[in-house]
Amino acid sequence: MNIDELDLKILAQLSENGRTSSAEMARKLGVNERTVANRVTSLIEQGIISIKGVINRHFFGYEVVADILCQVETAKLEDIAKEISKFPEVSYLAISFGDQDISIQIYSKSPKDVQDFVVNKLARFPGVIRTNTVIVPTVIKDVNDWKPNEIEQIREKVA
Repeated sequence: MNIDELDLKILAQLSENGRTSSAEMARKLGVNERTVANRVTSLIEQGIISIKGVINRHFFGYEVVADILCQVETAKLEDIAKEISKFPEVSYLAISFGDQDISIQIYSKSPKDVQDFVVNKLARFPGVIRTNTVIVPTVIKDVNDWKPNEIEQIREKVA
């Protein structure tokens, strides 16, 4: 799985707009359209990139973000994490190290919905010992905005 500078330039273009056509990228990068199309296909097949739509949560009224840290029964950690990840409110879930075992981010329509999730779903979930919830009033950088440093550096060269 080696990628070269052209692959990085293509990734930089797609990270800005996943719908950018091969023709447009080829024109900007000064290469053949078929080359770009083949490279994009290869990047997808290698699992280096996936192209999908990112749903705007605000459009559907999900204005409240909450981060929840959970302490759970250690012997059941992975099973609990996998099951909690199935809740539709959960946008992110990871197993963590330290005094908390699971890190969760949820989207909800109101603070009351956050409370209902924590009290009626999470706290009652078998194996959950304790939770710590923080309402996040402003998200500065979303997980969908993250890019590897290599892409940022190449993007600056192309711009």
